[in-house]
Amino acid sequence: SCNLQNLFAMASQKLVNHMDELYSHSDALEEHLCKQMESERLSRILIKLGLVNERPEYGDAWSETGDRYILKLFRDYVFHQTDDNGKPFLDIGHIIDCLNKVDIGSTEKILLTSRDERSMLVVTFEDVRRCLEETFTQLLPAQYLQHAHMRHHAHNMMYGHGYPSR
Repeated sequence: SCNLQNLFAMASQKLVNHMDELYSHSDALEEHLCKQMESERLSRILIKLGLVNERPEYGDAWSETGDRYILKLFRDYVFHQTDDNGKPFLDIGHIIDCLNKVDIGSTEKILLTSRDERSMLVVTFEDVRRCLEETFTQLLPAQYLQHAHMRHHAHNMMYGHGYPSR
C-alpha cells in the first residue's frame, strides 16, 4: 500500500509537471500565432496603401481627389512625420498604432494636413479604412470582382447563409 501511494504520488507529480509544460508551450504558440495574424493584417493594409497611392498610369490627378486624396494625406500622416526642426521623425510605434486603428476601423479622429499646409481634413481611422477598401476595389479588374462575388455567393449557399435568387 505504501509503495502504491509513493508510485501514485510520483506519477501525479510528473503528470502535473508535464501538463504545466504543455500549457506553457500552448500559450507560447498562441502568442506567436497572434503576432503572425497581426503582422498579416498590417501587411495587407500596407500593400493596399502602396497599390492605391499615386498611380502614375492615371496621371497626377489620381491622388488629388476624393478618397484617394485622403489616403495620400494619411500616408504622409503615418510615414512622413517630422520633428520641430523639419527633420524626419521615425516612430515605428506611431506607424503600427495607426495601421492597427485602420484595421479595426477606430472612430478616433485625426487631422490630416497637406504638405503645403493649405488643406486640412479631420477624418477617423474608420473613414480611412473605408476609403482604402473602396479605392482598392476600384483597381481590381472587373472579372476578378465577378469571380469573388460568385465565390462569396457559393460560400453562403454551402453554409446556409442565403438562398439562390429565383
